[in-house]
Amino acid sequence: MIDVVYTGDVRHNQIIKSKNHKMFLDRLRDKVVHEFYNGKGEKKFLPCPFNRGGNDAYWHPDNLRRGQGGGVQIWQFINAVKLTKNPYIIRLRNDIWFTKSSIDVIMKELDKILNNENDIAYFGSNWLEGSMGVEYQVIEKFKGVEDFVIIAKRESLLSYEETLAELNKLGLNHLRSGNKCFKYISKSKRKRKVLCRLYLTRQTYENYPNDKQVCYDYLVSYCTSRDGRSKMGPAFDWFENYKPWKNIKYKKQEEVRKQNGHRVRLYW
Repeated sequence: MIDVVYTGDVRHNQIIKSKNHKMFLDRLRDKVVHEFYNGKGEKKFLPCPFNRGGNDAYWHPDNLRRGQGGGVQIWQFINAVKLTKNPYIIRLRNDIWFTKSSIDVIMKELDKILNNENDIAYFGSNWLEGSMGVEYQVIEKFKGVEDFVIIAKRESLLSYEETLAELNKLGLNHLRSGNKCFKYISKSKRKRKVLCRLYLTRQTYENYPNDKQVCYDYLVSYCTSRDGRSKMGPAFDWFENYKPWKNIKYKKQEEVRKQNGHRVRLYW
């Protein structure tokens, strides 16, 4: 009944990623029959109309962080849709990190779509708009979407050609980011944005990390300038004061080193 497709960079420790994603996929197997479409079928894709920022295959590390990465991810997604056939589709970012509570949330929202109560759900976390550490929040009126996980009815999606036509109306800034592009895959009015404890993997770990470490490194990834660190202040306050994590150890950074050699202090 369900096709699971991946888009985005393939980077960091894939063994650890697979172990983390297995928690979600095992829950899915208990519920429905599904099949994978794992991005390396690009040879079957139609030509990419967007600038990838490089000449390598799209799964090359960090390739989508340049050029029109959001547009490229949509291109990956709509090609995967053409090459699969089941009535429901779950799209995952390659670098997503599942927590147990986030899986519970996703499964509840999946039920709503399977029961015809909704057509499409966009999942993620938002640390800049007063939603720090939210475990389960549904937003039904929104402009931008979250793009960590997307669940959709196939019949609610625009066609390949229709989606590209929508993206061709966008400026370059919108095409850089998936959360600015993925709302154009469907025109259904039955859609929800769902905030939960999903994170993005920002470090290449040697050993399986705890959720606290992944969350911390994810927050730090936004601190590429003093202004960025200032905006993330409330998020770090939540992180430092979240009681269930008080006694869990993690590796703390004192500063972030940028590619140009500049340093951003994380603590004053």
